[in-house]
Amino acid sequence: MKRLLTVLGVLVAVFATITVGTLVYTNLPESWSVPFPGKTKVRVHAPPAAQGEEIRFITYASKDSNTPEEIQIEYKNGVTGYEFYRADGTLRETTEYWPLAKGAGQRVLKSGSTRSDDGTMFMSDRSFRPDGSREREGKRLEDGSYQIDFFFADGSTLERHQLVGKDGKPLLEQVYRDNGVLKGFTQVDATGKMTITTYFADGKTESVTIVPSTYWENIWARYYFPDGVNIAVRYEWTTYNKQAIYYRLDGTRRLMVEESNYATGNEVWTHFDDKGRMVMRQIYRVETKVDASTGKPVRTTLLRTVEEFDAAGKETREISFAADGRTPNQVFIPKPPGSYWGGTRKTFRADGSLEKVEEKNNNGDVVSTKTYTAQENVRERFPDAYLVRPVEPAMPTPPKKPATPPPYYYDYP
Repeated sequence: MKRLLTVLGVLVAVFATITVGTLVYTNLPESWSVPFPGKTKVRVHAPPAAQGEEIRFITYASKDSNTPEEIQIEYKNGVTGYEFYRADGTLRETTEYWPLAKGAGQRVLKSGSTRSDDGTMFMSDRSFRPDGSREREGKRLEDGSYQIDFFFADGSTLERHQLVGKDGKPLLEQVYRDNGVLKGFTQVDATGKMTITTYFADGKTESVTIVPSTYWENIWARYYFPDGVNIAVRYEWTTYNKQAIYYRLDGTRRLMVEESNYATGNEVWTHFDDKGRMVMRQIYRVETKVDASTGKPVRTTLLRTVEEFDAAGKETREISFAADGRTPNQVFIPKPPGSYWGGTRKTFRADGSLEKVEEKNNNGDVVSTKTYTAQENVRERFPDAYLVRPVEPAMPTPPKKPATPPPYYYDYP
């Protein structure tokens, strides 16, 4: 019964609508008509949501023109932008305004720029923070290069000065502290080589980094002690590995590390005495694997070999370690020092006890052998420091080279 009443109600409503519509239409004057709206100078455009814009109002010179005079852009973040065009359609100027702040009488200018006659190049630009303080200013110089200045929060103290060539490549950059003292200086010469210099707060040189113009040349850097004269550490980055050499204040070497750039390789620490002579070297096996539980790379180091050297830099003992990185499994004592074949070779059991000793001549032939029992428990003695991996500040990330590797081709060296 309810369903029948509902159907009847719908039919009555439809009939009433049709009847009223017919009455209204038939009561209109015969000459009455509504023309379709024509074109106007201002047209509305709704960009795709991915552009971050709400809507665009495009104003043309006339209703039949296809060349815009002005475009007003309302962004989703509340910023309003304007683009102004010349009669030939080239972009002349742009401005942006921050959203109206609560209690403010007018909107604050966010940015503005002027363009070249063809509209493709910036001739000047400026940016401001929401509080109205100056953030950035740029202008095109007579030689075609572009100068850019950045300012601290006060809007007047220079933070950074940059110069970009007319080809868009960087030429120099000066970075300042908030007290006006130079913090860093970067310059690119005509060959493309980049020199980056940083300074301590007192103005003394902190570091110098050289970035070559070609991909195959090495990047290197020198970091200084606070005196700005003596080198504290020297870094070098090659295509395949990286190296750091640490110095004492008197200029002698104290430590050097060489490390592979690949996920698997060696990490070699070389130790020097107070006269800068090599005395010991630790060789670690390095592996980087992805942790299945976290999905993040995990880097592991395992001590494999320790080498000792005499004052002349010749090897006097080489200790190889088992998979635990602590227990010796072989020892070779070159005779004379530095010999590759001749000398004493010791072999150890898994528990670290000496199993046998072989004497070899300069041809590598075994001339005598002596064995030891586990009960004798003969052990190899060496300082505990041999098992300790040095700890130094992490190597900095090298700047990117401006050049990219050339493609390989036939007979490429």
